[in-house]
Amino acid sequence: MMRQIDLLPASFAEKARERRNLTLVIGGGLALLLGLVGWWFMLGGQVGSAKSELSDVQAQNSSLRTQIAELQRFADLEAEVQAKETALQTVMAGDVAWPSIMTELAMVVPGEVWFNEIIASAGATEGATPVGTETAPVLVNSKAPVGRVQFRGASLTMPGVAKWLIRLGDTRGFAGVWLNSAAETADSQAGQSYFDFDSTIELNKKTLSKRYVGGMP
Repeated sequence: MMRQIDLLPASFAEKARERRNLTLVIGGGLALLLGLVGWWFMLGGQVGSAKSELSDVQAQNSSLRTQIAELQRFADLEAEVQAKETALQTVMAGDVAWPSIMTELAMVVPGEVWFNEIIASAGATEGATPVGTETAPVLVNSKAPVGRVQFRGASLTMPGVAKWLIRLGDTRGFAGVWLNSAAETADSQAGQSYFDFDSTIELNKKTLSKRYVGGMP
């Protein structure tokens, strides 16, 4: 068996080991540097992607804020409309359908009767002064009226006054009919007499218009 004999001095072997170690260190440093550079580029790409996503999210948020502001305007308008509807319903809770009432009254007036004055009121704020039906010893209606109408007029005959009262009693929506007074008056110039009368009626809930119940008309 042959043995390899190194004839070079030991210093040469030491220098060779040092060069190898230096080469390994330099190679390791370069590999580490390349790894750091690659990692830096990877982080830069991730940061750029995150910035792009952040920009997209901010744009979406801006668009959503614009839409929310637009929708809030409609929500404010809806709240305003609802508040006005509620106020209108409160104010008009006792609104009486006067056109319908006057139409019904015109249809039942006897031919021999005419009016000098008609006073109408509704609720507790308009004409709250009680009428004859409410101040009489015997009440003709136990419920509080939603409105009142007072008639001051005349009739050629007393049966005409009676006919007027009977027709009022048969009219829908009138809870109480009352004759406050009736007196014969002589007209010397015309050579005949007539009967002045004062009558009142109470209105029940059937005469309410209900125009603003449950929303706008």
